[in-house]
Amino acid sequence: MVQTIRRGQSIRTVALEFGVSKTTVERWIQRTKGKRLDRVDWSDRPDGTSSPVNRCATEVEACVLELRQDLKENSALGEYGADAILHEM
Repeated sequence: MVQTIRRGQSIRTVALEFGVSKTTVERWIQRTKGKRLDRVDWSDRPDGTSSPVNRCATEVEACVLELRQDLKENSALGEYGADAILHEM
C-alpha cells in the first residue's frame, strides 16, 4: 500500500484496490513517514491503551465484590445487583 502511495496513487484508489478503509491506508502511511520501507516495523499493534481508561481501583473492585456477596447471602429482598450495591454504598 505504502509503496503504491509513494508512486503517486491517491489514498482513495489504494484503499479500494486493497479492500481497506482510507483510515487504514493513512495509518500505515503515518507509520512509515520519513523511513525507508525496509526499516519500518510492520507488526500490527492494537489501538488504544494497554488497560481500560475507566477501570476502577482494585480496592474498589474488591469492596464491590464483597458487598455483592454479602447482599446475595443476607439481603431481605434477595437483591444483589448494581442498584442494590449502589444503594448500600
